[in-house]
Amino acid sequence: MLNPAMAAKLSEALAAGPQALFAVLSELFTAVPGIRTATFIATAPDRSVTHRIGTSNPVDFPIGNVDPVDDSAWNRRILGEMKPVIGNDVPGVAAFIPEVDQLAAMGYGACSCFPIVIAAETRGVVALLGDAGVFTPGALAEINTILPIAALIFTFGGISER
Repeated sequence: MLNPAMAAKLSEALAAGPQALFAVLSELFTAVPGIRTATFIATAPDRSVTHRIGTSNPVDFPIGNVDPVDDSAWNRRILGEMKPVIGNDVPGVAAFIPEVDQLAAMGYGACSCFPIVIAAETRGVVALLGDAGVFTPGALAEINTILPIAALIFTFGGISER
């Protein structure tokens, strides 16, 4: 996890900018056993849309995808309640993610979305995809140690602009 070498890598990535930081954060999240994809989603300043700003899998999850902020369960939970969405199996994912069939077809059996709350508002989301059952208490504890570092990505000027 975090050791002096990784701290130096994070410092270099912060100095280099968002793309370098996405790469290091993706490496940290996908090092959690069973996590295969990490994606970073920003909330537009006017809270009208969310949009993908970084990912460890740009082929299946291209940058720039925009979703409206509506009254869906996902938006209510992430943006309203500022609490994570965790689906540890396909039915659990389906409760919040309408694209569950596409995710399952790609081999993902679990999805979690963690709101990044800064100054009492959800600035972004870290979405993690992996194998069914991956979100064990141990994995969640490991993820929770990385999330405050991931919040740094949402402090870059203009990162939430689409």
